[in-house]
Amino acid sequence: MELNMHWRSIGLVLLLILTPASALQAHEAHRNNEPDPVAQSTEHNAADESMASMQSGDMTDPHAEHNHKAATDKSFDLIDFLGRLHPMAVHFPIALFLVAALAELIMIINPTAGVGSSVRFLVWIGAAGGIVAAILGWLAGGIRMSDRSEILGLHRWTGTGIAITGILLALLSNAPANSGKRTVFRVGLAAVALAILFQGYWGAEMSLGPNHMGM
Repeated sequence: MELNMHWRSIGLVLLLILTPASALQAHEAHRNNEPDPVAQSTEHNAADESMASMQSGDMTDPHAEHNHKAATDKSFDLIDFLGRLHPMAVHFPIALFLVAALAELIMIINPTAGVGSSVRFLVWIGAAGGIVAAILGWLAGGIRMSDRSEILGLHRWTGTGIAITGILLALLSNAPANSGKRTVFRVGLAAVALAILFQGYWGAEMSLGPNHMGM
């Protein structure tokens, strides 16, 4: 029992070190089904925090305080822990599907390039990683069919769609180059690559805040 608690403590400490405070707060908001925050300018936020700190006389970092309280006051929650692994797990299918799309484009331009087996490998591993990432994403955002956060809803269902489409692409990845099934495969792979770009933006909106790109 003591050994298990020891490894749990090490895992939680590493998780808190590797995860930014903004991502931790976003994770809690998603599981609690809170609405999207209102976008505010960085200068306005900084001024408000500075004024509140001066008035209270407390110069401690509120993010660090929140993380310390979360680590000490909450008992170990396996579902919560697995949900926090979602940002790490999601990078693998993103990279694999995008490289698969690039390799397929090379094969379209040069059919003799010999990258067909690489495309199949990338898509199959990407599909497996997509399933894992989607499951962890549902654990991170809370298991429910609708969200008060519009961005979380878009991110949830687009990610689920990518995972399902990834399975279908894996089944079609062995289709001959000049067949109708290969055309369907190519269209689906292009759609997944495009959807991944939107997924990345929505994920950053949730973890870094509204208008994170400053546009």
